[in-house]
Parts: sequence; structure tokens; C-alpha cells
Amino acid sequence: MTAPASLPPALADALAHRGYDSLTQVQTAVLAPELAGQDLLVSAQTGSGKTVAFGLAMA
Repeated sequence: MTAPASLPPALADALAHRGYDSLTQVQTAVLAPELAGQDLLVSAQTGSGKTVAFGLAMA
């Protein structure tokens, strides 16, 4: 999986194991603020990866 450097390796491996080849624009945009513990309000189209982006923060 091609993942941003800020994505913990274990999380990148888990996503790759589940078939994710890369993160969507939404997931990439929210990753750094999520990992920094910031609160976010995300509005994006259906199918843009919001649910997985939310799960990345909890993982």
C-alpha cells in the first residue's frame, strides 16, 4: 500500500491486508490532524472514504 509517512506501519499493513491500495483524498487530508488528536468535521460525497477515515483515528 502506498501510504503517507505519517500512517503507522502496523495500520498501513492492516489496510493493505484488507485490499486497500491507497488512501482516498479525504483519508489523506484528515490523517495528520486525526493522528495529532484534533477534532474534525468532514463533509464529502458518498463513497469518498469518510467511514474508513473515521476508523483510522480509532485504530
